[in-house]
Amino acid sequence: MRRVVRVVVLGAAVVLGLSGCVSGTTDSASADGSATGLPSVITASGSLRIGVSPDFPPMEYKAPDTQQTIGLDIELQDALGQVLGIRIERVESPFDQLINSSRTGRVDLVMSGLSDTKVRQETSDFVDYFMSRGRIYTLASKAAGFTKATDICGKTIAVSAKTDYYNQVKDLADRTCTSAGLPAVNILPTDSGAAARLQIEQGRADLAAQGAENLIYINTKEQGKYQAVLDPLPASPFGIMIKKGGTQLTNAVLAAMKQLVASGRYQQILDKYGVGYGATTPVVNGG
Repeated sequence: MRRVVRVVVLGAAVVLGLSGCVSGTTDSASADGSATGLPSVITASGSLRIGVSPDFPPMEYKAPDTQQTIGLDIELQDALGQVLGIRIERVESPFDQLINSSRTGRVDLVMSGLSDTKVRQETSDFVDYFMSRGRIYTLASKAAGFTKATDICGKTIAVSAKTDYYNQVKDLADRTCTSAGLPAVNILPTDSGAAARLQIEQGRADLAAQGAENLIYINTKEQGKYQAVLDPLPASPFGIMIKKGGTQLTNAVLAAMKQLVASGRYQQILDKYGVGYGATTPVVNGG
């Protein structure tokens, strides 16, 4: 699950250089969009504008050496462009501005580790493409102390208050400890996943919670430092967000995603980033 949207004033979006290439025939980029199913306004423009916030590895982030935007979502976007025969134009903005950029038409769609939720479905449609799941974790040296759910009772868990994980951890704590008459869990809210990690590193929290995919990426950089414990938190889909009413674009993206799944390319990309567990059958508004 991705961070919930904060209400803050942030900088204007930055349009990146074009990436991907037109791989179809002349018909696939025709004005009527008949070959790919894309709306004519998109095929006429020659590019599909995708909103991205590159600060959520391994889904999308800046390569430390080149500052190029890379990640799982980026590779899936390029693959979608190839299937649809359209150039991909990525438009960067802070995560908080992504939903608004879709509603105002700044971008055609958003694909940036964004959770499909019922609330968001009121103004947008989603093509779900990845099942994200949260994990409770701790320092590897302390992992042996957490083998059953009740081991969290009386402990402190740090979790970003800006994510859906906060309520999931609260529900788990209430169900497992408080309702059972066991010592309550102290939930320590932070302003980011990185801040939650810092709490366990500095001994102010016993555990932390964040997305499994992000934790996998962190462990590639700091091998052996952290270890997930207990069962995963409830899974939730990431979705490609399209402004409500954009049925033609939604159907075109859904068909293209299904083609990527059938070809095996989808699974290859997920496996490359170590998150093959998140594979799912693309559907509309499954959140």
